[in-house]
Amino acid sequence: MTETCSPDTLTPLPPIPPRPETDGAAVRAIEEASTHIRERAQKIRECPELHIPRLVLSKHVRGTSILDRIADAVNVFCGSMYVFVFITVGVVAWLFLGNVVGFDKTPWPLLLTILHLPQLSIMISLQVSANRAQAASDRRAIADHETLIALHEMGKQQLDILNGQDRVLALLNNFASKDMPGKQNELQDCVNQILATVKQRPAAD
Repeated sequence: MTETCSPDTLTPLPPIPPRPETDGAAVRAIEEASTHIRERAQKIRECPELHIPRLVLSKHVRGTSILDRIADAVNVFCGSMYVFVFITVGVVAWLFLGNVVGFDKTPWPLLLTILHLPQLSIMISLQVSANRAQAASDRRAIADHETLIALHEMGKQQLDILNGQDRVLALLNNFASKDMPGKQNELQDCVNQILATVKQRPAAD
């Protein structure tokens, strides 16, 4: 069963973090956010219901400079299965044709030279990919941590409300069964505590 929501009832989309100019700027922004995580956590604890979860993808952390775009193209090219199949088939064909045709006999010195030359560039490309993946993971970890703090605080508020309701029910049961005097004030205190917990805290803000 599905429901169609009208445009007026749609919830606002979570803010998308702006893309940095370079990968180095992304790393510095993550480090700065990590240093202020306690201040941010304190603000979330004060008003957890105002927290909006953020969707952080790898593209949000990648830089927009020319070098970063080249790195994206290299990573996409090196990580393609088509490239893997092409190189694998080419190496196997070279191993047989080198001996049959005679342009590169065993132990295939020309093939080994060609395969060894790009290894340094490929290793650097892999390290760049690892750094980018780590930056995206750190940014997602910060966003998830803030959301978990908000959920934890709202869970604590719900427990406080449930505990207050249990106290009120116990007092009502005791008051109705024994008609004990002086319970009205205690009952009113419990009700006031529940109302204070349910009341929105950021109203003053």
